Amino acid sequence: MAAGRKTKYSKTLVKKICELLATGDWSVKDTCKQVGLSESQFYYWKNTKPEFAEALSAAEDCRREVFKDMAKSGLAKLLDIHEYEEVQTEYENDKTGKPVIKSQKRIKKKIMPSTTAVIFALTNREPEWWKNRQSIDAKGDFNHNIGFSDFLMNAATTNDDEEQEGGGDEVQE
Repeated sequence: MAAGRKTKYSKTLVKKICELLATGDWSVKDTCKQVGLSESQFYYWKNTKPEFAEALSAAEDCRREVFKDMAKSGLAKLLDIHEYEEVQTEYENDKTGKPVIKSQKRIKKKIMPSTTAVIFALTNREPEWWKNRQSIDAKGDFNHNIGFSDFLMNAATTNDDEEQEGGGDEVQE
């Protein structure tokens, strides 16, 4: 910073920056543009002015709360049926060439709940009742290993027994 140049830093500016960031609507870059501050100056203040860093931390806490509320609201919307009316309008030109409504059709539509949102909500809110995995309980003797060669030997023995008993697909004349 050049000597004699007045700094922009003020409590009012810090408050404005923190208010913008706390809403969750603005990035650091956009906030800096809004208040007429360079990003490098923003980060310089953040690193050199403890009161600015603390104010930003508090704004970030507010921002997280806003995002949490938005996420809950969004999830609630995805879990519910939404109805809306779609309007289809057909126009034609009158004698002067201005468009006028020829016909209008109103259609009521429904958006069903998001399957993914339902699964997410159930598995996270009540994991003891809604699991997102399958578990298989197998009981038995796991001490006996059958290798591929044992399998082939067993298959060959079974095949030999069938041939001796006259089984098979051969046609006799």
